[in-house]
Amino acid sequence: MKKALPLLDPKLLIRALLAGSACAAGFMLLGHYRPLLALQYGLFGCMMIAGTMGLLYARDVARGYVAGALGGLVIGAACGLAAVGTANLLGDRPDLFIPYGVMVCTLIGAIGGLFGQYGAWIRAFISTLK
Repeated sequence: MKKALPLLDPKLLIRALLAGSACAAGFMLLGHYRPLLALQYGLFGCMMIAGTMGLLYARDVARGYVAGALGGLVIGAACGLAAVGTANLLGDRPDLFIPYGVMVCTLIGAIGGLFGQYGAWIRAFISTLK
């Protein structure tokens, strides 16, 4: 009988959480000192970071679409919270970002997890062709 695998891999999840949170906080820090960057690319940059971290996590885990989406969801929420927290600490206007920023980053992280699992599936399929 096979041993059941956990839904989330804690080692990879913590690694992706730290990398994503650091990138989101760094992006908001750059936006604080370069206001044009935050004005033009603020939400898009945070969404891209959350989606990319969800994609990379799910591609490494490769345990199914539910596990990939759930991991991406957690990572996206953490990236959104790190961005909002950093903006709040720097005194920027996070009240514009709090209501929808964390929700959007969470959703994009989950979508990134789905695409990451799809990429892992394609990689496994290509390896069977060799």
